[in-house]
Amino acid sequence: MNNYKVDSNLQKLIPYFSLGLIILIVLQISLGASIRLTGSGLSCPDWPLCYGLWIPLKSKLLLISDLNYEYYQVMLEWLHRLNAALLIVPVTLFVCITTILINKSKKIKYIASLTLFVLMMQGLMGGFTVFDKNSPWSVAVHLGLALILLFLVIKIHLFSKNIIFEQINTVQKDNIYIFITTIIFVYFTMLMGAIVSKSGSSLACDLWPLCSSDNMSILQINKLIHIVHRALALISAFFVLWSCIVLSKLKIKYISSLRFLIIIVLFMQIFMGAMVIFFELNILIAMIHQILAVILFIMLSTIIWISLDINNKLK
Repeated sequence: MNNYKVDSNLQKLIPYFSLGLIILIVLQISLGASIRLTGSGLSCPDWPLCYGLWIPLKSKLLLISDLNYEYYQVMLEWLHRLNAALLIVPVTLFVCITTILINKSKKIKYIASLTLFVLMMQGLMGGFTVFDKNSPWSVAVHLGLALILLFLVIKIHLFSKNIIFEQINTVQKDNIYIFITTIIFVYFTMLMGAIVSKSGSSLACDLWPLCSSDNMSILQINKLIHIVHRALALISAFFVLWSCIVLSKLKIKYISSLRFLIIIVLFMQIFMGAMVIFFELNILIAMIHQILAVILFIMLSTIIWISLDINNKLK
């Protein structure tokens, strides 16, 4: 009886902790974006310490002769690590281990176990990006793992809410494939955005929607990187709109109404992407551009998980 009460109390905590974890991951991704935009990726050149310090106080950093970064840059990187170590890791461990122990569903146990594995890989990749001198590809992989972690935690949160769906028919596989294709393109567009930022290609195309008035220079590597990002963004926008059309026909409780918010976020994202060029990489605008992409990713993740859940329950 006591074990039942403990399990019941823990079960009630998971929705709140998993939601908090989603917020922490979004904060972590946003901190990562601010680090890229301010060129602070190597402001702590060692790992897991920062200049051999657990807490890089300004008074101690002033004693370092070869410090080539501003104090705010060091603090951005340090806060990024602190959020991961002291908040994301323990909360993820609690949510996943509790989910594994008190749930009978094999699928959610698998999701929780996979989440723990991705968390471990993410931590290792965070250290590797420092040793790899923040190369564009390692930063992109680091972001990619964070998005996968976010995707999995969203599933755990939705499962813990135990939402009842008033749906008579299953969601056709073709429609689910459209949703999955959409999030894949959005995912790789975001990774390419990280590569654009880290490779110094953010302003390689100085016009929008065109790249440059000088057509002969379009084959420069930085411009090609930027063009690939824009091409992926265009394809992503097409699939996002297609997904919204599908949603309008499905009339599924909870997610049909998301299509209006998705469209708003999509066009805001396109607008902010253009503003990044017009305002020559204004950090605030670029940050909003990144955060909107994460919000879009969260909504698409929710649609995919709920659609799959409906099909599983109505089989």
